[in-house]
Amino acid sequence: MKSNRLERVNSEIQKEVALIINNELRDPQITSMIGVSEVDVAPDLANAKVYLSVYGGDAQDTLNRVKGAGSFIRGRLAKKIRLRIIPRLDFYLDNSQVYGQKIDELLSNITYTTNPDDQFDYEED
Repeated sequence: MKSNRLERVNSEIQKEVALIINNELRDPQITSMIGVSEVDVAPDLANAKVYLSVYGGDAQDTLNRVKGAGSFIRGRLAKKIRLRIIPRLDFYLDNSQVYGQKIDELLSNITYTTNPDDQFDYEED
């Protein structure tokens, strides 16, 4: 279970990294919309996993460009939040949305058929 302080740090870093990426990162090659879906900071605050959702464009290329700007993002983050240690940022693609869409698609393709002769036993409590 994460401590309350660690959850607050995660939330603050998530908010600030999203603002930095969307408002201060000036890379004309990034044409995708980028969201920061989750941040997971290590208990010692040395490292943080930053999960990105990329909408439109090549997700892997966008991830690589954000990784390339990692030191810039960390430097800007140091100016915006008050922590003794600014964690090293490791960026990852968040594929949960794609996975959820696959599950929805699979569920929508299931067809239910019932035979009128089927008997259903319902026991009353």
